[in-house]
Amino acid sequence: MARIVERFPVPTAPSAAFAYVADFTNTRDWDPMIVAASRQDAGPLRVGSAFDVTLRMGSRTIPLVYTITELQPDEHVVLETSGSWYRGRDDVRIRPAGSGSEVRWDATFALRGPLALLDPLLAVGFRRTATLAVAGLRAALSASTDQEHDR
Repeated sequence: MARIVERFPVPTAPSAAFAYVADFTNTRDWDPMIVAASRQDAGPLRVGSAFDVTLRMGSRTIPLVYTITELQPDEHVVLETSGSWYRGRDDVRIRPAGSGSEVRWDATFALRGPLALLDPLLAVGFRRTATLAVAGLRAALSASTDQEHDR
């Protein structure tokens, strides 16, 4: 299983940071591996809300469906994805910190069945791409705050 756990401060208020992170359609804006993301349902986010996410791996694209499995508004969201050959989990916690927030992102991704033998190789690539995604998220949350200050 591949895993990354990152904590980082952002100047964004917890409610705004949470709203941005929990809406997984935003992944296309901050994760360089995501080429498309859309929501399957409408209305307020809730347990069961699902997102179609297209991941680029090399020259291939892989469709994933992420579903919210835990939700505590403005504080905690867990999104999970699974298929016949993989499973993934993104556990995000946001708490007030100074004049902004601290984001804690705990992401795992694992292969299933015979492909599980490739998990050690997956872990290296996953950590590298997840680190880029977290950097993108941090920049996006900081940029949204900068735009609010410019108004």
